[in-house]
Amino acid sequence: MEMKIITSIPPEELKTILKKSNAAVKLEIKEVEPFHGMPRYEVIIKGSKEEIEKFMEKLRLARAGG
Repeated sequence: MEMKIITSIPPEELKTILKKSNAAVKLEIKEVEPFHGMPRYEVIIKGSKEEIEKFMEKLRLARAGG
């Protein structure tokens, strides 16, 4: 399964969140057109549905200060 997101989270931080999530997913990250001067990244997340959900939950918590 694949999921695509566009985010301003830097690639290094995404990799740190992935490590902390212990999710068995692969991230493909490429820079896309900036939005109001902020860099943005297209992230393709590959893995099983359950593992993608595990990573996305950790990502949500990390960005919400949890």
